[in-house]
Amino acid sequence: MKVRDFVRRDLSAVERDTPVARAIKILENSGLSSLPVVDEEGKLVGIISERDIIRALVPEYVDMLHSASFLPSLDRLARKLREIENHPVERYMKKEVVVARLDDSDLHVADLMLRRGLKQLPVVDEEGHLVGVVRRIDLLSRL
Repeated sequence: MKVRDFVRRDLSAVERDTPVARAIKILENSGLSSLPVVDEEGKLVGIISERDIIRALVPEYVDMLHSASFLPSLDRLARKLREIENHPVERYMKKEVVVARLDDSDLHVADLMLRRGLKQLPVVDEEGHLVGVVRRIDLLSRL
């Protein structure tokens, strides 16, 4: 089966200058774990995820420690979020994005997601325009 047969044509996306607070709202409302970042022409230029935003709030050493016991208080996290809420997502997005194409097979996409530990992939056309997303659950529901 090809990606075109099960792609979610949900075009929830943000532009580079979208404030972090707006991205959080869109993530919450869409149920997605990450949002494609597009330019004025709708071409994919990056991706911003919940993890990227959390990393902006929490010091890098927490990732190394793999423990929530070293997290700052929720008050400190809330203060930090208020500090960055108006920053553009471009400051925190990943610019190197793994993508799927409409003619990719479901097996290829499943392999990409498993090897890279991804919950979803943006789907782009031949020119790099965002056309939708594929989530892990989309693959599972096809089984």
